[in-house]
Amino acid sequence: MATDKEVAEIKEALGTITRLLAAQVGPGLKVAERAPLLDRLGVDRHVIAAVCGTTPEVVSVRLAEARRARRNSGGTKAPAGADV
Repeated sequence: MATDKEVAEIKEALGTITRLLAAQVGPGLKVAERAPLLDRLGVDRHVIAAVCGTTPEVVSVRLAEARRARRNSGGTKAPAGADV
């Protein structure tokens, strides 16, 4: 069984890998475009903030704005199982 130290090292390594991969997604996009994309990919707000060079609070605001814009524009998702 892994020790607490080993688990911490693994978590740190996974965090680094996550940040590196997230940095590769949409580097030319503005935060308002990039944050929702990374969020849909399951990236944590703190990681999004780090790769976008902003704060988690700004990321939260941009995500809320994106959700509001989708809701107001009638942006519907494809039904589950539909070919996209």
